[in-house]
Amino acid sequence: MKKLTRDKENLSLIIGPSYEPRIEISPGEELMIETERADYMFLSRENPHFKDRAHVIEVGVNPVTGPVFVKGAEPGDRLEVEIIDIMPGDDGSEGYFSYIKGQGVFTNPFYADLDYPPRTVWCAVDRPRLRFEFGNAAVGLDAEPFIGTMSVSPKGNTIESSDCTKEIYGNADCHYVKKGSKVVLPVNVPGALLSIGDMHAAQGAGELLSCALECRGSLVIKTKVLKKEEVPWFDWPQVNTGAFIGSVARELNSMELAIKSAFYDVIKRVEHTTPLDFMDAYMLLGQCAQIEICQMVGGANTVIAMVPAEIIDQLNEGSKRS
Repeated sequence: MKKLTRDKENLSLIIGPSYEPRIEISPGEELMIETERADYMFLSRENPHFKDRAHVIEVGVNPVTGPVFVKGAEPGDRLEVEIIDIMPGDDGSEGYFSYIKGQGVFTNPFYADLDYPPRTVWCAVDRPRLRFEFGNAAVGLDAEPFIGTMSVSPKGNTIESSDCTKEIYGNADCHYVKKGSKVVLPVNVPGALLSIGDMHAAQGAGELLSCALECRGSLVIKTKVLKKEEVPWFDWPQVNTGAFIGSVARELNSMELAIKSAFYDVIKRVEHTTPLDFMDAYMLLGQCAQIEICQMVGGANTVIAMVPAEIIDQLNEGSKRS
């Protein structure tokens, strides 16, 4: 199995076509990728805090490992990335989550800024059960490691790794991008130039602090190049599991528009992959589709709309019988 380490030369805060691939793989070939913690290991128990949001920007956060050149991926294709395994805290390092002044959902201009000093909670992440300590209280929580950022290169200008767009997918913070999931992305440049980072050991809906349980980790992936005719409908990036098909949409300054965009996308996918026409699919999904908030960080609103896989199977099995 090939391996791409988190050595400094393999990390970047920028996604773009001018960045030289760090490794080349063939579709179906497994690759282990090491990811760096979102803070570049700037924080420690001895130095546990960012002073404020401006300090975060000054330090630079959300490094990704890559890019990975996938043989045979050409502009106009779709790249399917399957997560075979995921290992948080692979080097024994701790994870953290922080309250940072000027960051999170309860900050201006929507709410009065919280007048609290910066605060960080540390946690071992290389285990299935997490333990958080708050003064004299402690609480346990099941770990759910996932990848916050998975990007392909845009066609033209560079994009920050912390951004999320329809063209690259990027920093969507969707907790379903975990072991067993398949993420389908557009290919904009030869080789796709895939980059991955921002591993989280856990995160609640919306990433309320603008900081999840950030950690180092490693994952094993394999890729598949899909031609246009193999993906009957593709507009927004897709996250699919054995339990559902999902579309991830991100809109600036409008959670409502993000939700509508994601719902429309899965309706079109049902229209194009089952015997239903658009209105049939719209009527059906009104009864069974689900939505989850992935991210509401600043003006970024990212959601995933999901349709149970069993619904798709029933529709297509019924069509075969008829």
